[in-house]
Amino acid sequence: MGRLKVLIILLFIHFSTNLYSQELIYDVFVEEKPVGNLLVTQKDLDSGKVYYSALLNLEYKLFTPTKMVQLREAIYQNDTLIQAYFVDKRNDSKIAESKIEKILSKNYYHTLMDTTKGWHEKPIINSELKLYFKKPKSRDSIFSEATHKYNRIAKLPEESRYMMVNEEGEKTIIKYNNEGECIQHNFFIGAVEYRMKLRNGE
Repeated sequence: MGRLKVLIILLFIHFSTNLYSQELIYDVFVEEKPVGNLLVTQKDLDSGKVYYSALLNLEYKLFTPTKMVQLREAIYQNDTLIQAYFVDKRNDSKIAESKIEKILSKNYYHTLMDTTKGWHEKPIINSELKLYFKKPKSRDSIFSEATHKYNRIAKLPEESRYMMVNEEGEKTIIKYNNEGECIQHNFFIGAVEYRMKLRNGE
């Protein structure tokens, strides 16, 4: 391998590692039984962009054994969402897929829910992926990368606990540590409630 190629690779590694990044790993339980894990990532990119992702891997058995993989991705620039992606797979079959992308220099987005195209006409400054790394306001609306709908969130009387409610009335309880990281989070898939706990967290 030539010296120039080696130098380019070393420079790429140097600048990549100098960009801020953070990973959090959660263990997922159903009635105290471990069923999988969630890996979430926040990484600074060039040009003021920030990349977020969440990869959920579950194995469970309700009526039949099921392997579920969900991926969420989002890129923000100057605190505004510019694109996001979500896919849900069960036993390698795609169940749902959604995409949203901001039109350059405009305040609206192209959306795609499975095969249905649409528009979103309001700048998005906060979505569910951000909640793993930063506490929300005491009252706020949180955009879902999966459904392209807004969920309501409000602080509970207990310290560092919040409740989020979607349009179907399903409630999610989120708890944070002193650093503003999410340490506990419950969610529903169908009628089953899953509980996530930050590995090595409080």
